[in-house]
Amino acid sequence: MKAAVYDRNGGPEVLRYEDVPDPVCPSDGVVVRHEAIAIEGGDLINRASSPPPHQGYIVGYAAAGEVVAVGSDVSDRHVGQKVTSFDLAGSHAGLRTVAASRTWLVPEGLDMPAAAALPIAFGTAHHCLFARGGLKSGEAVLIQAGAGGVGIAAIQLAIARELRSWRRSPALQEPNLCSRKVSITRSIIAR
Repeated sequence: MKAAVYDRNGGPEVLRYEDVPDPVCPSDGVVVRHEAIAIEGGDLINRASSPPPHQGYIVGYAAAGEVVAVGSDVSDRHVGQKVTSFDLAGSHAGLRTVAASRTWLVPEGLDMPAAAALPIAFGTAHHCLFARGGLKSGEAVLIQAGAGGVGIAAIQLAIARELRSWRRSPALQEPNLCSRKVSITRSIIAR
């Protein structure tokens, strides 16, 4: 298969597109044939500043595609399902093995590029608000930096759960600019 790999830190010039061996499906995982990948901020930061753990390191956190193999211990995934997935590496390749627990079914009608972009922003926001934050409907939340991917996802999840939400963004000078588009309860502009 083809993959984007790098052996040293740097900008996009350190990436190479080359042939690498197909992955072998682990017992607790699946192999996904990618239809779309997401290029996340962490992908760029890691490539620029963190040494790759080995030669021919395949970059990439998030991708979406079709399950083409299922591990022997997996009962909730099957070949042919469309999934989005997250892991710390490997999404910038034709195929990737990933733990089945790090995959989510793609709903009918959602296109694969959009599905590939969901796990990082929405997964992080959901984890912060509900898994770690324990927020319940009717409670209030202040979302710092409500203009980036995770911030906007947090705003949308807060609204969906009927939380009272405030958004703070030092970048926006017009308090209602973002509010009109995503139905924010209140905006706070840092000066």
